[in-house]
Amino acid sequence: MAVILRGEVDGVPKRVVSLNPSVNEFLALLGVELAGRDAFTYRPRELMKAPIVGTFVDMNFDAVKRMGPDLVILYHPVQTHLLDKAATAANAVVAVPTPTSVDHVAAIFRFFARLFDKDEQGDWIAGVYKDLLRGPPILEGVVAVINLGVYDLACRNSYLADALTAAGLKYAKTPPCVFKHSQDPPKELHEANFVIYEARGKALAPAEHQLLKSRPHVATPNDTLAHYGPSLPLDIRNVAQAAVKGQTWVGETSSTQRPSLRDPWYRPYL
Repeated sequence: MAVILRGEVDGVPKRVVSLNPSVNEFLALLGVELAGRDAFTYRPRELMKAPIVGTFVDMNFDAVKRMGPDLVILYHPVQTHLLDKAATAANAVVAVPTPTSVDHVAAIFRFFARLFDKDEQGDWIAGVYKDLLRGPPILEGVVAVINLGVYDLACRNSYLADALTAAGLKYAKTPPCVFKHSQDPPKELHEANFVIYEARGKALAPAEHQLLKSRPHVATPNDTLAHYGPSLPLDIRNVAQAAVKGQTWVGETSSTQRPSLRDPWYRPYL
């Protein structure tokens, strides 16, 4: 799984700072509370009570040092540049890679479950995650594109391509990479039989409408697919249902609902 470790994890971590929203959602299902989080961790809603100590690319090292964490969790490779300095503020730092498949996601979940002595619960959640992604064939030649100012194409070696295929949205043949970044809409978008498009805002801009109008597609709000936490299978199920119904917009996603652990949203895992 190529986890990067600085320092030493001595026993079950008690004070945890994490800038990895996908892992944070999983930890919340395990009952782990965060001492500090990144600005994009809002799933489940309970995690928002933890103070913000960073974003996806930077960290307030002074604030983290004052917290004296046992463990800092980062996202590799986006946050790898924070590793060495974070290690001066914590007993241990773990950076987990962008997963390349559903099995890889499950392995990341199980790694953290064992780290927090929650093996059985972690195995259960990982199993439910994979079960939720099993679906009958719906479409072929699907591509997913995320617009975050630049275009991110999910390539065939990404968790997203694997998850969509498992859910019945068979992924198109794309380059052998994880995500491909480009300033202009990727050619794979124009060649696809069906496009899943994650927009920057809660609705499509005029230019995005123009881009997609002649292509079979379904669009979603920002951060519907750009994560691999336990909400991803639930969001993909909503996307798949919209595709079956011929809908072009899925607004009720975890990124807009920001569900609580008490909400029905997380019931499959609890």
